[in-house]
Formats: sequence, structure tokens, C-alpha cells
Amino acid sequence: MKHLLYCLLLLLSVAISARAHDPRYSSVILRLEATTLRISLVARVGKDVGLRQRLALEAEGKPVATEGESRIQDASNRTVLLDTHAAVLAPKQLTLTQRLFPEDPQSRTIVLLYSGDRLVQESVLDASHPRFVWSAQQAPEPSLSVVRRFVQEGVAHIFAGQDHILFVIALLLLGGSLRQLAKIITAFTLAHTVTLCLAATKTLTLSPAIVEPLIALSIVAVGVDNLLAKPGERDFRALMALGFGLIHGFGFAGALTEIGLPKEALGLSLGAFNIGVELGQLTIVLMVAPALALLTKRAPRAGRRALLAGTVTVILLGALWFFQRIS
Repeated sequence: MKHLLYCLLLLLSVAISARAHDPRYSSVILRLEATTLRISLVARVGKDVGLRQRLALEAEGKPVATEGESRIQDASNRTVLLDTHAAVLAPKQLTLTQRLFPEDPQSRTIVLLYSGDRLVQESVLDASHPRFVWSAQQAPEPSLSVVRRFVQEGVAHIFAGQDHILFVIALLLLGGSLRQLAKIITAFTLAHTVTLCLAATKTLTLSPAIVEPLIALSIVAVGVDNLLAKPGERDFRALMALGFGLIHGFGFAGALTEIGLPKEALGLSLGAFNIGVELGQLTIVLMVAPALALLTKRAPRAGRRALLAGTVTVILLGALWFFQRIS
């Protein structure tokens, strides 16, 4: 039983070393115009030194020489934007031969290629897929490929977003019947699906400067509710999951903003991403809920200790993230 308790506490404490979203994302946005290729590079603050020199871009197999540079630093989401351009006339092929930060094996570079205002192609480069290639004659990405890619992105986002993991764990700490837990998770799923769709389609958006602190506060609120809850009283977790799930949906949409949704497969990619999020969430539930139930049944005292230790950890981490995000 001690090993089970240690595993549960370890699962809660993994969030200490990371912020809500993976800081290793960067972006390359390419815009094809009549005689010019406009290029925007986006990276987290601290990764802007020599950003333009990190662009390994080729047109027709030859290196692209960029001209001019403007830089904007956005303190609200801690990113730097660098704009440059190159004299490229109607290229037949563009190739990005590496990520912006290839020295970091965990880094990922999101590449978006536009022709005017139309999104032509997008890709996420990582250690296993380090190159972006576009050909003027290539066919649209197959539907199955879109689904596979966005399901993977949804799963990856859940496990990169420690605040979402901690919120789900906080909802599960009090345990309960299968019906109770199903109501809680279903409420959270329905809520974040609604705002994910609204935000991803730009029907309704909120600034990350508002969303991120509120997500942290949602974790604190569930933790406090766990401390105040008494056996036999009404269980408010489903209502909390429904209300705070709306906020978390905007957080999920932030990841999609970074990745970009293909306009020609908007519904398909959005649905696939949401499926990926749910698969990641279900994995967390299947890891935590049975372990807590077994611990409580076999060793009630250890179960109570796990609940108290886990709840305190949830509150402290949520409060820490909140103050980090408003500073």
C-alpha cells in the first residue's frame, strides 16, 4: 500500500517542474505573395537570440536569403515575434530542413504556409519529423492523415499541460461510485468541448492573460472543495467540472491556435483534436481512480492520508501557478 501512496503523490508532484504549456514550441509562418515571401518566426522569450539565423529555408533546393527584420516582444504570453522577407518569385517548392531549435530533442516547430490569406499547408516538426516540404503540385493532405495528426496533438497537449492533468486528478481525489465519476468527467468534457469549438472557430475568444490564471484558480477551488467536503453531503464536483471546464476549453483552444487548423478540414481536425484530448484525459482517469479506490478499500487510513496530501499539493500548485501567471 505504501508503494501505491508514493505513486499517487509522485503523479501529483510532477507538475512542480513545469508550467501549463510546453515552452519548447516555436512557429514559422510563411506567406507567399506575388514577388515576395513573407516570413514570421515566433518563439518563447529566451529563445530569440539569433532567431533569424536559425531559419533553414530553401526554395527550389537553394537557401533563401532573407532581408530586413522587425521584432516585437509580447509580455502577456512571453513570446517574441520576428518578421522578415525574401525576394522569391512563384516558387515550385519550399523546404524547411530543420526545426528552429534542433539542439533540443523535445522542441517542436509549427510551420504554416499561406498563399495570400489561404492556408495551404501546415505541419509540426519534431525529432521524428524534422523537415517541412511543400510542392506547388502536391495534393491536399488525406483525411486519415489529418485525423491521425490532430488526435496525436490532442493527446500530447493533455500530457504537456500539467494544469489540466492536476485539475482532473483533483476532481478524482474524493473518489466515489462509477456513476459519480462518470457524471464529473462527462460534465468536464461537455463544457470544454463547447468553448474549444467556439474559440477555435474564433466565435468567442479570451486572452491567455485571463484564461491561464483562471485555470490555476480552478485547481485551487477544487482542492478547497475537497478539504471542505463531508461524507453524506451533496457532491458539487460535477457542477465545478462543468463551470471550470468552460475555462479549460479556452486553454485547449490556445494549443490549436499555435498549431493551426486547416480551413479545408476544419471540422475534421477540430473533432480529432478533441478526441485526442479525451483519450489523454481517459488515460489519467484510468490511472488514478482505480488506484485511489484500491488504496481506500485496502488501507483506509492510508487513503485518508493520500487524500489530504494530494489535496494540499493541488492547492499549493494551483496557487503557485496563479501568482506566476499574474506576475
